Amino acid sequence: STQSTGDKTLTIRSNEVLCTSLHHETCFYRFSIEPSTLQSISLTITPTKEGFWNKAMTDTLSTYFSEKIAVHPFKYNVVNSFIRVLGSPKDILQQFVNIMAFELRPDPRSVWRVSWLPMVPPPIHHDFMDNGVPGVILARNKTLFFIRLEHDERPNDPVTIPMVYDQATGITKSPDKLMPNDAMAQRISEHFRLVNTIFNQGNPQGPGTISECILDLLNNLNPTVP
Repeated sequence: STQSTGDKTLTIRSNEVLCTSLHHETCFYRFSIEPSTLQSISLTITPTKEGFWNKAMTDTLSTYFSEKIAVHPFKYNVVNSFIRVLGSPKDILQQFVNIMAFELRPDPRSVWRVSWLPMVPPPIHHDFMDNGVPGVILARNKTLFFIRLEHDERPNDPVTIPMVYDQATGITKSPDKLMPNDAMAQRISEHFRLVNTIFNQGNPQGPGTISECILDLLNNLNPTVP
């Protein structure tokens, strides 16, 4: 059987008592319930192809699952989004692992802290999505997801950012229809345009623009709104 993840699928390879394994193009994902208490679930990643996974990546993904996804209160749509990430093409999966690493191990030199938002957050409202639904959409060669930036100078005013990666163009941007019409949104869009322009001068555009756009915001986005 399969688990739909947008334009890719994960194949269920085993469904044993207290354990389920899913097959991706690069690995096996194994979810195991702790047998003595039945109170926790862990994820292990076993690579099946060389050249993609390394220990830092597998540790990041399993730690993120334990600390951010498989936690009380259990939310189905959070897990749904995480499974969509696990089933995404490997180049997109790499970018999500990078984002998780930015969140779990923030660079002390960064101005902002980032969090991936597995569900569509309350500030976002549009006629094709509601708050609380799975916040990862892979369709028509595009990937939509949401992040939140926090800054010490804005303790009660985080910045929520929808991001879209377009496989056809290799560009990452923040969709205007999901952003507020304010100065901060305009500033974020300018950062994205600059990163895509610079990235294209020396490299073919691709999923790497996702991480580059986020890193640029973490290090350079001015927290003060004019």
